[in-house]
Amino acid sequence: MNHSAVVFLCLALLTGCQASGIRGFWNDVPLLEKDLSVSEDRFARFAEQAVSAPEEEAFAAMDALFDKLKQDTVAYYVYSEWMDGAFYSPLSPCHNAVLYDKVVDRMVTDGILSTDECEPFLRRREWILYNREGAKATVPGISDFDARTLVLVLDLSCPSCREALQKLAEDPQWNDAKKLAVGLGYGPRPSVPGWDYLFPENGDVVFDIHLSPFYFVVAADGTVERGYALAL
Repeated sequence: MNHSAVVFLCLALLTGCQASGIRGFWNDVPLLEKDLSVSEDRFARFAEQAVSAPEEEAFAAMDALFDKLKQDTVAYYVYSEWMDGAFYSPLSPCHNAVLYDKVVDRMVTDGILSTDECEPFLRRREWILYNREGAKATVPGISDFDARTLVLVLDLSCPSCREALQKLAEDPQWNDAKKLAVGLGYGPRPSVPGWDYLFPENGDVVFDIHLSPFYFVVAADGTVERGYALAL
């Protein structure tokens, strides 16, 4: 899903809705309207309800949607992209590791997508399970945290990622936090003052470089205080 499509979907997701009616949401509803934006808005409402509903109800509704999608291959591919944008992207208010895990599990077991088509979703499922709020922080090359730490993940080949270093360094809300920049990929190593730098060879195991620049906050006890947020 390209950036503009993700932004459009996430704006739709920001519209309010109630967490009721998740069961039976897809009963007697066409998957793809002639005006595709109508279907996308409907899915956005469903996604917001799914993240607010009890897990059992959300899973049941998701299964009902996938069972219906299996009857329409075109719709299956379209909704797979929407689900990826809704439940994986940090841009989305519906970013949710548990539901994304459910989505990817259905993609793999349904057999509609090929093994190669499933691979990117499987990789993103691995990434999303790291550094969730309340979990033990995982940063390659760091065995322990001894202070509240702002961790910025950046792509070394990305000029805007370097802007994030300066922006966060100047933000007063982070004055009392240690600052650690994790550089991924290839490019000149930055040297903005106020940061410690780490350039792990295996950083792509934990972090999705395509989301950078993003940051998260680790408490002094090593648990994630705040999950991933976009830095720009």
